Amino acid sequence: MNKTSSPAPVVKHGITIEFSAITLNGSLHHDDERRALMLMTEEGPERVSVNLEAYGLVPAPGHVYVKDWSEHAGLAESLQQARLARIVGSVVVGPFSSTAYEVEVTL
Repeated sequence: MNKTSSPAPVVKHGITIEFSAITLNGSLHHDDERRALMLMTEEGPERVSVNLEAYGLVPAPGHVYVKDWSEHAGLAESLQQARLARIVGSVVVGPFSSTAYEVEVTL
C-alpha cells in the first residue's frame, strides 16, 4: 500500500500577537491542508483562522480566513504588522454582515 503523507504544519515559535486589547504569546501553527492557523499558548490553543465553508468560501492554498469581529477585531492587521500574514482580500458573512479577511500566511 502506497500512502502519501500530508505535509507537516509549519510552525513559528516565539510569536506575540496583539489585537482588541489582548496580547497572546506562543507558537503559530499553519496547517495548509486544513486551511487552519492556530496559536499554541501556555493556556492552550487559540484558533486564529475561521472556517467559512458554510458560506461556500474556501481560501486559496497558503491562505486562511481571519475573522474581524468580536474578540478577534484587528487580528488580521496584527498578523500583517508582525509579518506573519499578508491581507489579500475581505468577505462579508453572516447575519450581521461581519468582515473576514483572507490572508496569505507568510511564516
